[in-house]
Amino acid sequence: MKREPYRFYGWQTADARDARGLTPRDYYDLLSRVWCRETCAERMRGDWSETNRTLGQCTITAFLMQDIYGGRVLGVPLPDGNYHCFNVVGDCAFDLTSEQFDERLDYADRPEQFREIHFKKEEKRLRYELLKAKLAAILPPAKTNTERRKNEMEEQIVTITVKTKGEKCEMSDKEIRDWYASHILALFNPAYGTPEIDVDVKRVEK
Repeated sequence: MKREPYRFYGWQTADARDARGLTPRDYYDLLSRVWCRETCAERMRGDWSETNRTLGQCTITAFLMQDIYGGRVLGVPLPDGNYHCFNVVGDCAFDLTSEQFDERLDYADRPEQFREIHFKKEEKRLRYELLKAKLAAILPPAKTNTERRKNEMEEQIVTITVKTKGEKCEMSDKEIRDWYASHILALFNPAYGTPEIDVDVKRVEK
């Protein structure tokens, strides 16, 4: 799920990942499929179009991203008295709906926004629930902890070097490798996958 270059504010450093391994860039791609006139703010629906899909979607999108990544939602004051909402996660600020503006906004030192206040408006809360449902319908399934751990284990290679004095060891190199490999594997839970075991046998002469 990669599309570059993006144009939304902060895309270059929007590297946070959720339980599915998705970044805000991935969610921009997904949301671009579900942002619609019905999820746009009522007062802006007359201007919404397929070519300006982010129009009127800022608040519900920002709080939806907060659900996923945590962090804070901040707001840029607008001339009409409303706030344009965007996300800050750790040291990264990103605004998935910034493309609705012709000019770049000033994101510095902006006040925090709270869903308890924004969602007092029933219309806005219902749009948030609609967008959340539309996004959930197209999300790839989340990996279980076991699946994530298995993927990690499958990428691991265990390398062990065994040094032995040749004349005092009656086992062949293959027997030594097999013995160590079987005992090492016994330490791992097979439910999490099987690491690759590499046993290097070096015989040391006196």
